[in-house]
Parts: sequence; structure tokens; C-alpha cells
Amino acid sequence: MVADLVVGRVSKERGPMARYTGPKCRKCRRYGVSLCGKVKCALIKRQQPPGPRSLRRRKISDRGQQLIEKQKVRFAYGLMERQFRDYYDRAVRRPGVTGELLMRSLEERLDNVVFRLGFASTRAQARQLVTHGLVAVNGQKLDVPSAHIKVGAAIGLTDRGKRSEYAKILREEIKSRDCPGWLELDRDALSGRVAGEPGAGDIEAHFNPNAIVEYYSR
Repeated sequence: MVADLVVGRVSKERGPMARYTGPKCRKCRRYGVSLCGKVKCALIKRQQPPGPRSLRRRKISDRGQQLIEKQKVRFAYGLMERQFRDYYDRAVRRPGVTGELLMRSLEERLDNVVFRLGFASTRAQARQLVTHGLVAVNGQKLDVPSAHIKVGAAIGLTDRGKRSEYAKILREEIKSRDCPGWLELDRDALSGRVAGEPGAGDIEAHFNPNAIVEYYSR
């Protein structure tokens, strides 16, 4: 049953008014790394931060750098501060390395799994596919982006999703998309499976989980 795959919703998805809805690439330029997932990120052409250019460089404190690292991950996964803090608090209570557990929990969200499988070009698009009811887990529709997906779960499109125009486009686009080793992908069937848990090597290199732990530990 789908219910058996949902460890917890971690925190309720709040309304759009509390979530950043501005230009995604503005955050990429602000933090100097591509967080939006777009192939044609604005950071490629405009690497300077948004806003007027500073006449002199300002030194960033350790605390400020920790905040930047936390914000990078939060914006990349599309979470609000309260949601993100909930993930951290859960990671602290579990045995193991807190930073790795935090990132693993984020990777195991349904919207991220959909993105990693290549069903969407960005996490934002993956979230939209889920909330619109186009994604199925073990053959049943699941429209909760924060659903925690366990190892062995099968991910695919609902019947409505398979009949959509998006499915026709996806069949072509997914051919050139990579899939991480902890997931299995059948490009012809537009389906996938969670083969294992994401490891430390599956986390994007520009994220620093240790800095996030230091930020919340103070």
C-alpha cells in the first residue's frame, strides 16, 4: 500500500505565499552555484550577484557562511525554513552522522525522486507533477511532494499522466537524462524503482551538510 511507503510527511506543505516564487536563477546568482536545476541557468552568463555591484568585497563571517550553506540547500529543495528545520530536528534524533541523514531525507522526498529519475527537468517541475496527480507510487496516485519514499518503491506515471501530452514529450527528453545509482530507471516504460538509499557520494558537491549542522548547533 502507498500508505506503507510514507514514513511521514515531515511537515505540512504550506501555501505558496510563504514560499519563494521569484526568479529561480536569482538565487543561483546570489549563492554562486546552480540551484534551479535548469540546463540554461542564468548563472552561466551572469555570474555576478544580483543588485548593484559593491565597490569593495565584504568579508563573510563563519556564521554568515554557515547561513549561506543552509540557504543553498533549502532553496535547492524548495523548502520553507520551518520545513527545513523539521528535517534537521529529525536527523538529530536519529543515530548516525546528522548532515548525511539530513541530506538523505531530502533526497528521499517524492518530488526529488521524480526529479532524480529524470521525469522532470527541475525539482520545481517535479513538485508540480506530483501535486497535479500525475505520479504514482506502487501503482497508486500519490500527490504529496514531501512523501518519504522507501527502498523498493516503484515510481511511475498515473493513467492520466500516461495519456497526457507531457508523457509524449518526456519519452524523448528522458533519453538524455542521467539517473543516480540508488535509483533504477526504465526509460521505455517511464517507470523507476528506489534500489537503495542515497549515499554521501550522491549528494551534490556544492552542498556542505556539516556547515548546516554547525549553523543549527549554535
